[in-house]
Amino acid sequence: MTIFTFLAMLLTASASFNTTSHDSKWNHFQSFMDRFNKKYSSLDELKDRFEIFKDNLEFIHTHNALDKSYKLGINKFSDLTLDEFNLYKSFPFQQKCDKFTATSGNEPSSLDWRSKNAVTGVKDQGQCGSCWSFSASGAMEGAWAISHGSLVSLSEQQLVDCSKSYGNHGCNGGLMDGAFHYAMDNGMCTEDEYAYEASQGTCRTCNPVVSISSCVDVTPSNELALKTAVSINPVSVAIEADTRVFQMYKSGVLTSDACGTKLDHGVLTVGYGTEDNIEYWLVKNSWGTSWGEDGYIKIGRSDSEKSDGVCGIAMQPSYPVV
Repeated sequence: MTIFTFLAMLLTASASFNTTSHDSKWNHFQSFMDRFNKKYSSLDELKDRFEIFKDNLEFIHTHNALDKSYKLGINKFSDLTLDEFNLYKSFPFQQKCDKFTATSGNEPSSLDWRSKNAVTGVKDQGQCGSCWSFSASGAMEGAWAISHGSLVSLSEQQLVDCSKSYGNHGCNGGLMDGAFHYAMDNGMCTEDEYAYEASQGTCRTCNPVVSISSCVDVTPSNELALKTAVSINPVSVAIEADTRVFQMYKSGVLTSDACGTKLDHGVLTVGYGTEDNIEYWLVKNSWGTSWGEDGYIKIGRSDSEKSDGVCGIAMQPSYPVV
């Protein structure tokens, strides 16, 4: 018998918990390790990660037993503490684009830019605080596709490596507006030419294929204005994502009791709609397709003109103009 097998037996015997009539927490953990190719450096780390996983699993089951509009589930972050999870985010926010002047009134009742070929597939930022670059590139991809009828996957790595002088800090955070201004001055290259590496490197030359003429800061804390903006173009937004419900989100509409307004994560609003009579924003994340609804989250929405929005989604929206 190997020491690993012995530890497995020990953990199973001492910490068994039936989530169904057949499955234990240890079985869930083994499935989790297989699914996400988790490898730990020592038996002590394995045990520590299992303890964290058990705690998160209990949190998931406790939440899902309640009558909520959203459900939680196991994902690649399920062996992380909340403090470890929050290392995936963290960046400063400020706005410095043109003032929003569009007026509301003609927006469709629901919208999904994915169905109009204006949204690329869900990407994964990895262990790099570059969410801002994915939010910004997604907005630029959408603006270009809507204007030119051609969806092009743009390079987040270019923004990570090259836009420091625009207020960005690579894997240590950045600004969507700063990324837009960089693109206005330099153009954007394809992801195929300048592939993502999940780390900051030296800026390389590449051949820009997309150009941006300006950018717009949507009226802050105004969900009606945000709806108008999203009807024009996918919109970069900042949200608070440092909660366990966001970490473990699986499906449904994340409602107002789930998070606050301390902005720490950049994502992309690609539409809006209604589910089970609950209005939502459709938001593309950059944590891969195993998180949330195939990489997306629905965040509660209203038509209030004086609202920060759930998770602060309406506080600092912006988008580029081609």
